Amino acid sequence: MAPIKSMILVVVLLAVCGLRTTNGAPVESSMDMYRMEIDCRVASRLARTLITTEIQNTGNSSREAIFDVELPKTAFITNFSMTADGVTTIGVVKKKDVAEREYDGAVSRGESAGLVQSTGRKMENFKISVNVGARGAALFRLTYEELLKRHHGSYELQIKVRPKQLVENFQINVEIDEPQEISFVEAHGTFITNDLMDVVTKSHAGNKAHITFKPTVHQQRKCSICSETLLDGDFTIKYDVMRETTAGNIQIVNGYFVHYFAPSSLARLPKNVVFVIDCSGSMRGRKMQQTFEAFTKILEDLPEEDHVGILKFNEDISKWKNNLVKAAPDNIKSAKEFVAKITARGGTNINAALVAAAEMLKNDGASKVFPEISTSIIIFLSDGEPTVGVIDLDTITRNVKGAMEGVATLYSLGFGWDVDYGFLEKMSLENGGLARRIYEDSDSALQLQNFYKEVAFPVLLDVSLQYQDLQVNDLTQNSFNHYYQGSELIVAGHIDNNDIDVLKAQVTAQGASEKFSMKVETNIKEDDEMAREQRYAFGDFTERLWAYLTIEQLLTKQISAEGEEKGNITEEALRLCLKYGFVTPLTSMVITTPEDDNNGRKVVANKPKEGDDALSRTQPLTKSRNAAPRSSALIPRGRSIFHTQVSQHSRISKRRKASAPQRIVTEVDTPAISGILHDSAVALITLPFPSEKIFLGIEETPDTWINLLHSPDLEITLNGKLSPDRRSFARLGLVNRKKSQSIDISVDNITVITGHDTQTVTWTSALPGVRSVNKEGRKLFLTLEGRFRAIVLLKKNPDCLKLHVEKKKADSEFHMGLIGQMMVDDNILVESDEVTVLGESYPAERFPTCNFSSYGVKTPASCTKVTLKSFNVFAGISHVVPGIFDFPPNS
Repeated sequence: MAPIKSMILVVVLLAVCGLRTTNGAPVESSMDMYRMEIDCRVASRLARTLITTEIQNTGNSSREAIFDVELPKTAFITNFSMTADGVTTIGVVKKKDVAEREYDGAVSRGESAGLVQSTGRKMENFKISVNVGARGAALFRLTYEELLKRHHGSYELQIKVRPKQLVENFQINVEIDEPQEISFVEAHGTFITNDLMDVVTKSHAGNKAHITFKPTVHQQRKCSICSETLLDGDFTIKYDVMRETTAGNIQIVNGYFVHYFAPSSLARLPKNVVFVIDCSGSMRGRKMQQTFEAFTKILEDLPEEDHVGILKFNEDISKWKNNLVKAAPDNIKSAKEFVAKITARGGTNINAALVAAAEMLKNDGASKVFPEISTSIIIFLSDGEPTVGVIDLDTITRNVKGAMEGVATLYSLGFGWDVDYGFLEKMSLENGGLARRIYEDSDSALQLQNFYKEVAFPVLLDVSLQYQDLQVNDLTQNSFNHYYQGSELIVAGHIDNNDIDVLKAQVTAQGASEKFSMKVETNIKEDDEMAREQRYAFGDFTERLWAYLTIEQLLTKQISAEGEEKGNITEEALRLCLKYGFVTPLTSMVITTPEDDNNGRKVVANKPKEGDDALSRTQPLTKSRNAAPRSSALIPRGRSIFHTQVSQHSRISKRRKASAPQRIVTEVDTPAISGILHDSAVALITLPFPSEKIFLGIEETPDTWINLLHSPDLEITLNGKLSPDRRSFARLGLVNRKKSQSIDISVDNITVITGHDTQTVTWTSALPGVRSVNKEGRKLFLTLEGRFRAIVLLKKNPDCLKLHVEKKKADSEFHMGLIGQMMVDDNILVESDEVTVLGESYPAERFPTCNFSSYGVKTPASCTKVTLKSFNVFAGISHVVPGIFDFPPNS
């Protein structure tokens, strides 16, 4: 769950956006940001950050003041208040479903409501607005807490500064208090010029450090006569503490203790690592190139005593060598050549690949290829879901756990937004590891390398931190598979015996050559008094650190737990969240903003989870912060604004460059609606670039065959015939001429014709031995060369076929067909009442919350509905074809 680098991220985007008068008329901005202060206090790795902003309305009419900040994904909001025109509002943390009921109640009463949190690549966005009267002011105060994790030998606080205007009183203030002596402190900013170097003040002595940055208005200017600010970038602080090879350091305040363990100067353990690389069709292009760049560097950094194996997979599996070999120079050279020749094509057989990797480690271990004291890990990189072989996710998870138990630790890296992150996370946690998302961006190769560095150098195995019996309770996790060089293990708990004077702890582990065993003793009374005398940043920090760590670990356990155990874990985590006031995935913060008419505006702040549809899938493509939050819960009913910048790397259409729109901009007043009836839609289209879900209706006679998708180069086409009521499909046909394969899909059965062989199965039967086609119950998966995935669902009463087409590649060659032409990145513009494709506009409806369950998609989200005729879109050419397996004319 921890990010690739431990950091505090504070992005201050307190620009006053969309200012309007009380009657809605746009006006020139007269809102001045008078004060912006970022006050961060770190007590023993627990960081508490307070962001204070004061905005003044210098105009003669009411204006809207907007508070827009970003905070780290690993942080929990703990407090929020705002004061406007003398009225103060305080946010209250409540159970998520309670907050949801309050929100829905406000909507039903006709009160305005809003969602104030969404998420991006590394940060989560908190945004709220309030009306400010003429010559009035608004004061916003947001507090969040985060436990800093040590990575690569240091802690890092990164404050992203972007006020977007000159600020009369701007200040960043950071105070650090640590139990150990601070070894170094660094502070620098990407935007800091030579003239600003003296504005950064830094000091540290013993276990305390203090950093400030307080530029005057003149120093903030881009030039002496400019009105633009140069404060736009990252302000970064790095530090670490003095370390020895000991059992660590224990700190005790008010009966709660925290034990930090990060010994130095330990010998590295040899490791046995198998890299499992997805080379299915969806990895084609930039992903594969960045994977090659990353693994080339990783291979160069492997210690010679390590053993390495490489396995690539699509629907098939190919190994560099059948056994793991030492990372000797000749072997590394050969490994690089193997990775350089990897090409992306075909389907995705995750189950077979991971089981094969585990078998490699198991066989080599049994043959005593590895050193007696070593550790085995599997690093798995994939960008998609399973499409070949075993495709049921629960079955794969069970199979992988059975194959790996006692053999290796699994680390999964999910490349891009299409990957099923929840599946990877659960599978990794059940095998002692963790999952990370690798964002499809210019630095993807660096993201891969940085993650590998975290697990590259194990120095201890089977680490256990034990405390005397009957002295402590409520312990957080105190046993760990590995301790990696440059990291830190933290255990917290509560001392339940008031009569003891000394807390004793023992740390045991397996080192590179011998057992590691050390003890540490801490005088409870003396340590408590010392902490009080030092006046730490906040006195209850050990208790809050314990609560933070406990909640974080419970939320992690919840992912893989089932049944009664999952319920108990959730209940305990919720209890702690409410007790300590943390906004987590189980809780929300309810804010009732003051309004001139005394009708409060109900606002709810959520904590998005990695892997949820709440994630802003446009984040890798744009730096714009105007995108409306897309969350699976508490979507605003009312005024919805969606603004998404299309990727600048999208392939320009060779046919209609001039008419290719570059943005999606939607602003629409919608009714209070919780879903959309899609009985009149025959297909669901999911676009990753831009991120959109479109319900498609087709106006055509039921006896007509319509071409839906077509690629002349790949010689693949998908045709469909509407059901009698024209609300679904009665029959679908897929043909692949290069593979001499055709698939006839009806409500009664599925027929696969390959060459001269014909295989017919019912919907209740299995469909074995057909590549790129998988069946799971009443759901049929068709993978089209890694670029598209078509999912056909059999619906009952009446029997009909629903079609869900997911686009997988930005530069797809499926640019023809009634559906295909709507999926070319550069050629679609979604607005409030129409969709424009290739320069032609068609009436549409926009809905803020849509139910996609009929198409096999569980999570609701916003959507657009459009209906086309068979001759629409492509230059007015008809998409009618003669028969089920016929290609479009002139293709």
